[in-house]
Amino acid sequence: MALNTKRMVGEIASRCGIRLDEADPAFVVVRLSQIALEEACEELVDRVSMNLREFEAAVEKVQMRAGRYVAAEFNEGAAALRRELQDDIVRAGVRAVELVGRVHRAHTRASLIRWVSFGLLAAVGLLAAGAWIGAHWS
Repeated sequence: MALNTKRMVGEIASRCGIRLDEADPAFVVVRLSQIALEEACEELVDRVSMNLREFEAAVEKVQMRAGRYVAAEFNEGAAALRRELQDDIVRAGVRAVELVGRVHRAHTRASLIRWVSFGLLAAVGLLAAGAWIGAHWS
């Protein structure tokens, strides 16, 4: 960044009424200050760049840790959900076995009553047929 010494000479002349030229020692001091300021700015930019890289590295580490934490939480939640679903499946299986047992018992009892009733009716029918045959044929 070059100094516009002609503009500065004009400003000083108009504001202060002092006439300077570009070889004046005041401009040497200004140029020295400018050089020192440029070097300080370069050093500051280097430090800021280094700090920014360190910050980005730290953010990346935090993201990795957060990702591992979220993954662990997700795995724990999935495992808990899996356990609950497995328990629900077991409970549903137990209920299904109970229902099948009840249906089987109900059908077995109804079948047993049906067959016993049929047997009794058949026995009564045979007894009645035997009695009729005995009464008419003897």
